[in-house]
Amino acid sequence: MPLSTEVDGTIRRDVPIPYYYQLLQIVREDILSGALAADTMIPSEHNLCAAYGVSRTVVRQALGELVSEGLLYRVKGKGTYVARRKLEEKFIQRSDGFFREMTSRGYKVNSRVLEQRIAIPPPHVRAALHLEAGDLTIKIDRLRSIDDEILLFVQTYIPERLCPALVDVDLSNCSLYGLLRERYNLVVASGTRTVEAVGAQAALGRLLQVEKGAPLLKIESTSYLADNTPLEYYEAWHRGQRSKFEIEVVISSRDGVAPI
Repeated sequence: MPLSTEVDGTIRRDVPIPYYYQLLQIVREDILSGALAADTMIPSEHNLCAAYGVSRTVVRQALGELVSEGLLYRVKGKGTYVARRKLEEKFIQRSDGFFREMTSRGYKVNSRVLEQRIAIPPPHVRAALHLEAGDLTIKIDRLRSIDDEILLFVQTYIPERLCPALVDVDLSNCSLYGLLRERYNLVVASGTRTVEAVGAQAALGRLLQVEKGAPLLKIESTSYLADNTPLEYYEAWHRGQRSKFEIEVVISSRDGVAPI
């Protein structure tokens, strides 16, 4: 069954636009418009060649780029399928937390708490949280899911002296930031975050249900109270095929006016 096109269902031969790019746009439009649902198998390379009168090289180049964009994915021995939409997170100037942000969009969020205990922080965490030798943290490891699909693994450290009873609280179905705010009057006022692309190591791949070496987005974050006291340090590994981050760029000057 051929895909629709942006205009009349054909590849135009009278314009200097590469055939592969025209086909790429056709398939992309059908995906973004919802005409092709997530996890739907698209027509085979042979059928696409016949439907649009193009070579297999053209089809493979178009589909390959869409796979690279994350709009399609391949299953060995079966075919090419439409990928699920990536879940967007605000990366800059948002301190709502993952739970609140996703539930506000109508998603169901679940957390499987793998570990929750008082722990001696490793050196890089101690430095990030400005802890003294001997200071303890509450370490929380969670596997987080959206609509019952595993999305990320997050490892969190919070200074134990700020909220010692947190070690015994059930965090499987609530917002950590909301709990800190309501129960302990601890409100995230600012933070720093970095993002990098990494490959899944074997143990992490098993947790996230991806193959070893699969692309992940790693977020490293330190959050602060209004007086600049570090409240939380975490590292989160997101499944790359299901995650997208929106970065807000803010232009500022000492006068509070954007420079010309």
